[in-house]
Amino acid sequence: MLSGPEQAALPGRLNPIYLEGRPLQLETPIAQQLGLRDGQIVQASVELRGEALKLLLNGKLFDLPPALRFRPGDSLFLRAYQGANGWLLKIFDPAAQPVATAAAAAPALPPESPAAQINASRLAALSLRPPMSPTLLDLFAPRQAAALLQTTANPELAAMYQRMQLSMRGLSGASLQAAVLGSGFWMEALLSRGQSPPATDTKAWLRRMIRALGDKDTSVVAGLKRAIDDIESAQVESLSAQSRGELSFGMVLPFMDANPVHVRFFRPARQPGREAPPFSVDIHTENEVLGEIWLKTSITRASHVDLMMWALKGSAVKLARKHSDALGQRLRQAGLTMDSFRIFHAARPSLPEGWSPPAGAMLDVSA
Repeated sequence: MLSGPEQAALPGRLNPIYLEGRPLQLETPIAQQLGLRDGQIVQASVELRGEALKLLLNGKLFDLPPALRFRPGDSLFLRAYQGANGWLLKIFDPAAQPVATAAAAAPALPPESPAAQINASRLAALSLRPPMSPTLLDLFAPRQAAALLQTTANPELAAMYQRMQLSMRGLSGASLQAAVLGSGFWMEALLSRGQSPPATDTKAWLRRMIRALGDKDTSVVAGLKRAIDDIESAQVESLSAQSRGELSFGMVLPFMDANPVHVRFFRPARQPGREAPPFSVDIHTENEVLGEIWLKTSITRASHVDLMMWALKGSAVKLARKHSDALGQRLRQAGLTMDSFRIFHAARPSLPEGWSPPAGAMLDVSA
């Protein structure tokens, strides 16, 4: 076992001297391209390009800030901060940074107990995970889910999954609310209040699937565990957002007659003396007929709606344009006013958190 200077010099471990350097400054457009959020933790690596060391982050290379000493192959973590004049990326050591918001929500344990050390390590690992991966989207795809259930050959788990699924044709507010509550996101919160979680909780189903598979297929079990990690990472991120005054949570919902849908809810922190910020809902799915689709809904003043849609297929763009008036009428029947509907024939770009389109008349744009 290495100790002393040898251990401190291991690749990927942050030495104290690293933490004394200046932060990396980014212009706002670059931060938006990287998809950064205020307070987000990202992982970068140091690479040798030519005769200079560069910082590689999300596929982009940056010059290292002065006074930082690294070697090729070093890995480091950075926390993003949004300021009035741009963005800063500050290096920090995750081992020395308690995940305070998440730990506050967990039961108190003696700091010397093994359980407390495991919990702290688990929370730190979850807080450093990237945004939700496509694991759940792939897992809940109809064909893959059917194959998985066939492998387990457990009628009870198959019936439980069937109850978890929504119907695109029969989608209602009540069924959507039940699916959100059963997404696995609220299990610990309900238990801490003495309430029973839903009988069709997604995270409970995933854990039961793991137990049912046992040693049958280690690669499938690994995928199920990654799906649980995605859910719990989203829970930790939501707690972190709550500490900043934001509301942020996301989940993947399975459908029996369509591919799964990734839904994310977000509302930025309210600034003193200003009106309530917009509440947004982001939806992402891939339809076998319409292709990949992204939809962003922003709600302001409680009843005013701005819609933006991105689609890769021209047929989906034409269909959305054709039915835009009918959508506006249905929203009016529900007591909502559609201020704008923007449609883009392209993949959705990376948008900053809290972004909402300017107010105006309905627009229909295809690129």
